[in-house]
Formats: sequence, structure tokens, C-alpha cells
Amino acid sequence: MSKSENIQSNTSAPTLAGRNFGKFLKDKDKATTARLLEDAQKIHTVEDIKHYCDGAKETMGKTEGSATSMASMMRTILKVATANDDKLCTYHKVKTPAQGQKVVKAQIDKGFTGLDSLSKALRVPSAPKVEGDGESESEPTAKDAKSLADLWSTFMGEALTNGHTKDDIAAFIATLDLSK
Repeated sequence: MSKSENIQSNTSAPTLAGRNFGKFLKDKDKATTARLLEDAQKIHTVEDIKHYCDGAKETMGKTEGSATSMASMMRTILKVATANDDKLCTYHKVKTPAQGQKVVKAQIDKGFTGLDSLSKALRVPSAPKVEGDGESESEPTAKDAKSLADLWSTFMGEALTNGHTKDDIAAFIATLDLSK
């Protein structure tokens, strides 16, 4: 028996199967983001992005919160790849869809191959907290605010990931007093 065969026989079949599955998932992530980048070439407006993400969300076969979260990640990637978001484009110095697709491809090449890691890599980093009295110099404007749909998607994704059911969430929402 050769040395490599001996090493191979000492590695358990479940470990090898797990490694193969991990490689499969990584390859699937690469294929997913490559497909999204390819599809970005056919998407031209913010409305196109919305329809694309809605169409994908309808057919994902995932829970509502998970599908909404994935659609939000796709939206971030597509906004850069199509040069359709002022804040993201300014941060990445993108003026055209070709430049946006180049930025997305560069992040994929750096190893950000999944929707989650790629969308996080493309987001504008939040400003560090400044020491002081807690008062900010200016309030965020509606133009700069995240959409309620994106905020809701994040909340639902986190709640479901942390083991809460939709019934738990509905019960919690019922206790909220929005008049404060």
C-alpha cells in the first residue's frame, strides 16, 4: 500500500463525503454569483432589478424571510453591477454598468462567491461611532434611508435565523405601540 493510499484509508468516508459536499456548496455559490453577474447584463433600471428579484423570490422555494433576505442580497449586487444606486456607485467609483460588473467580478475573484459574502463586500461600510454626547450633526434624510422593505427583510431573516417563528413575530408586533 502506498503512502497516499494509507492516508486515504485513514480518512473516514463521512469526512471525505463532507469535504465533497463543502466543495459542491462552494461551486454552487460560484455558479450562482456568476449567473447573477451574467443576468445583470440584461438588467438596465431599478425597476428591472425589482422585477428580477421578485421573480427569483417567487420561485426560490424557501421560507418567506429567507427568500426576502436572499432577494435583498441580490438587489445589492445588481445595484452595483448595473450602476443603479448613487450611494453604492459613489463608494465604488462606478459610473457605467460595465464598471459595476467589473467591481462585482473583482469581489468574486477575491473569494466573495456567495450571495451573502458578496453583498456584504459590496455594501458601503458604516461610519465608525464617534465619541461624544450621542447627538449626530445631521439626521439621515429619506433619500439616504434604507427602504422599509430592506429593514423588514433583515429583521425577518435575523428573527427566523434565531429560531423565532412567524407566529412569534406576529405576536411581538401585536405588542408594539407605534404612538411613542
